[in-house]
Amino acid sequence: MRRPTFERWIRRYLLSLAGTESFSLRKLAAMAQTESPRLAEPLLLYACASGSVERLLGFVWRRELLDSYRSVLEAIGGRDLAGLALGSEIGGLPLEYRKFLDSYRIAYRKPESAGESKRLRWERSRMLQLEKGISTAQICRALALNVGNVNAYLKHGDVGKLSLKNATDIMKFLYEC
Repeated sequence: MRRPTFERWIRRYLLSLAGTESFSLRKLAAMAQTESPRLAEPLLLYACASGSVERLLGFVWRRELLDSYRSVLEAIGGRDLAGLALGSEIGGLPLEYRKFLDSYRIAYRKPESAGESKRLRWERSRMLQLEKGISTAQICRALALNVGNVNAYLKHGDVGKLSLKNATDIMKFLYEC
């Protein structure tokens, strides 16, 4: 699982939120000021990450949004947003902006949390396999999984060999036997 960069992550988030396939800073700024005001915060964060703040400010015509953007830019103070999100130093930002940085932190740390989840499933699966005397081959036949990968997972605890879904399927299968 790859870690997302902040710029790419916030860009995908914006496109998803806007319900559009193509990215246009001008169109997104217009949407944020008219029919989709919830685009305003992630749009500014994207502009900061991509170095297009001045361009975005040129597309903003609503005075209250422009003032809000300027106060947030002052709070950010030119700091790296990815570092800000991954660190603990996000206190000066309004809650609306901090929630996006928190969401990025979760997305960034997803590989570790998936690995930990697989490790917990492995411990329980291994215990159930030994208790019930079920062979790795039986598990593989029942779930149509690769014997080598499942063996490395169950016997040696190599959590990198299986996806979280397959680790969960193995644990469920062992519970049901």
